[in-house]
Amino acid sequence: MEFVVGIILGALLCAVGLYGREHWQRQRQADALISDIEGLELPVLLIHFPSGRIHVSEPMRGSMDIDTPEDATVDRIIGTLIRENDRIPVQRAVEELRSGVHVYRELSFAMRHRDGRWHEMQAQAFRIGAFGLRSGLVAVTLKDRTQSREVVEERDRLFNLSLDLMAVGDLTGRLLQVNPAWVRVLRWSRDDIMDRTFIDLIHPDDQDRARLAQDDLREGIPVRDLELRTMARDGSHRWISWSSFPLIARRTVFTVARDITDRKHAEQELQRYQDRLKQLASQLSTVEERERRRLAEILHDTLAQELFAAQAKLTLLKYPDQVADVAAVRDEAAEILDHATELARTLTFELFPPALYEVGLDAALEWLCRSFKATRKLPCDYTEEGQPFDLAVEHRALLYQGARELLANVFKHAGASRAEVTVRYLEAAVEVRVDDDGQGFDFANQTSDDTSERTGGFGLFNIRERLSQVGGQLNIETSHLGGGRVSLTLPAVENPS
Repeated sequence: MEFVVGIILGALLCAVGLYGREHWQRQRQADALISDIEGLELPVLLIHFPSGRIHVSEPMRGSMDIDTPEDATVDRIIGTLIRENDRIPVQRAVEELRSGVHVYRELSFAMRHRDGRWHEMQAQAFRIGAFGLRSGLVAVTLKDRTQSREVVEERDRLFNLSLDLMAVGDLTGRLLQVNPAWVRVLRWSRDDIMDRTFIDLIHPDDQDRARLAQDDLREGIPVRDLELRTMARDGSHRWISWSSFPLIARRTVFTVARDITDRKHAEQELQRYQDRLKQLASQLSTVEERERRRLAEILHDTLAQELFAAQAKLTLLKYPDQVADVAAVRDEAAEILDHATELARTLTFELFPPALYEVGLDAALEWLCRSFKATRKLPCDYTEEGQPFDLAVEHRALLYQGARELLANVFKHAGASRAEVTVRYLEAAVEVRVDDDGQGFDFANQTSDDTSERTGGFGLFNIRERLSQVGGQLNIETSHLGGGRVSLTLPAVENPS
C-alpha cells in the first residue's frame, strides 16, 4: 500500500514539475512576444490574459490616451476610450477570442485619441497563444480610417484647388477625372472635356507628338514637360506643358499640366525682338556704309574740289610774270578757301555740333533747323516753350540725334513743304516735337518696329529703343500742320556737372 502511494505521489510530483517547466517556457515565450510587439513600427497592441494587460507598440503610444500602467488594461480602455455604442460588441469579441470561440475577428469602432478627437478604427484581432485555462495572448492590428479619409479629403482639396491642370485618365487617352483648372484655362465645361480624348484637345500640328507620348505611357515610360498647343472653347489654342505618369498595374495615368501660354508668347516676342535687332544690326552696317559714302562724296565733290581750285589759284601766284592781275587771283583763292571752310564747318556741325555740348540743346536744334533750310531747302521753324534747364550730356545728344533723324525722314519720305521743331520744358520732363505738313502716318498699319519708307533709316523702332533705355518714350500722332507729329520725351535729369 505504501508502495502504491509512493508511486502515485511520485507521478504527481513529476507531472507538477513538467507542467511548471512548460508554463515557465510559455511565459518566457509570452514575455519575448510582448517585447517584440512593443518594438514594432506598426500600430499593434497585445492583450495578455488573464491579467487583461495591454501592451502597445511604439506608433500607438503617441495616439492612445494611456499615461499610467493602470490605464493599460482592456477593461479600462473599453470603458474609457471606446465610444459607448461600440463597447458591448468590442467586449464580446474580446471574450470570444480569449475563450477560444474564435481565433480571428474583424472589428470597427470609434476610439478617442490623445488629441481628444474620435477616430474611426478598423481592427483585425488574432488569438496567437493559449498558455493554460483562461490564459493566452490576443494581437490586434489597427488602421485609422479617419486619418485615411482625411488624407483622401486633403488630396481631393489640393486636386480641386490646384492652379495647374490635374487629371486622371486611362492608357487609351480617355480622361476619367479633371480638376476645375481645366475649365478655367480651356473654358470647356467638365462634361465637354470628359467627352473628348486627350488627342482630341491637341492642335492638329502637335497630335503626332502627342500620340508618341501616349505610346510611351502605355510602355510605362513617364512623359515630362511636353509642350503642346491645346484647344480652348473659343477656338484658340493655349500652350500647355504636360507631365504624365503611368500606373500600369491600375491601367491609369496621372497628369499634371501647366498653362505656359504667356511664357511662350514672351519667348516668341523675344525671338521677334532678337530678329529685329539682327535686322537693325544689318541696317546699321548699311547705313554706316552709306554715310561713309555720302561723306566721301561730299569731301570729293565739294570740299576736295574747292581745295583743288584754291590750290590751282595759289599755284599761279608762283609765276607772277604770267598773271595779268595777281591781286584778283589772290582774292579768288581766298574766296574759295572761305567757302571750303564754311563747308567743312557745316559738315562738322552736322556730325558733331559743338553747340550741343558748349551751349545746349536749344542752340543745337535751332542750328539744325537753319541747316535743313539752307542745305536741303526745307523750311523749318524752331520754337521753345517753358523754362529751360540744363540736361545731362547723353540726354542732349539723344534728343538731338533723334530730331536730326526725324527731320531727315521728313525730308526724304514725307513729301513735306515745311517742318517745325519744338522743345517743351515740362515740370518733370523735356519733350522734343517734330511736325510736318507731309503725307502723315498710316496709323492702321503703323507698328512699333515699322521700318517702312515713311520712317526711313533705322525707323522709329531704333529711336524708341534708345529712348526706352533711359526711361523715355516716343509718341506718334497727327500734326496741326496736317502731316505727322513725332514726340520724343525724356525725364528731366539735369547735367551732373
